[in-house]
Order: sequence, then structure tokens, then C-alpha cells
Amino acid sequence: MAFQIAGSMALKKGIAEAVPIILEPIMTIEVSVNNDYLGAIMGDLNSRRGRVLGMDRFRNKQSVKATVPLSEVIHYATDLRSLTKGSGKFKMEFSNYEELPSYLTQPLIDQFKKKQEEGR
Repeated sequence: MAFQIAGSMALKKGIAEAVPIILEPIMTIEVSVNNDYLGAIMGDLNSRRGRVLGMDRFRNKQSVKATVPLSEVIHYATDLRSLTKGSGKFKMEFSNYEELPSYLTQPLIDQFKKKQEEGR
């Protein structure tokens, strides 16, 4: 029993002294649009914390490849439809995990602590 208590206390102390980080899933997205909507798509991806990796041209269409956090592109289909008047298409797949920026981390921590205090 003493080993279990010591192990529990060590784990609690280790967690309290650690510097944890929050990871978020990053998606690779490829958006195909008419040349007319390229500026709007580039601005939209940048506003979603996206990083443009490159662009390809096919006749009168452009294909933009970027990495964007999943939380920013959950409802991207409807947003793309409204930006391109229904003519845009996209493909998305998981890429990797990255650390969540500090300005977004603190509100999540505060929300988690509040729920813990409420007993959820």
C-alpha cells in the first residue's frame, strides 16, 4: 500500500512541476478555385492561421496547398462555397500535431479549471 501512495504522490508532484503543452491537429488542405477567387482564398487561409505551401496552375484554375489547424477548418465547406459562389473544391488530410499558440492556450486552461471546480 505504501508503494501505491508513494507512486500516486510522485505522479501528482511530477504533473504539478511539469510544463505541459496543448497539441492541436494540423491538416494539409488543397483548394482548387477559379483565378478570380484566388485572392479571397489566400486571405481566408491566412486568417485561419494557415501557412500556404505552394500553388499550381491548371488552365483557368489555381490549386493552393496549405497547412491549417483542424479547429479552423471544421466548417470550411460552407465557407468555401460562399467565397467562391459554389465553384471551389478542396481536399483535406491529417498532417501532424503542433503546439497550440499561447494566446489560445490560456482560455482553454481557464475553461478546464472552471469545469473541474463545478464538478464535471
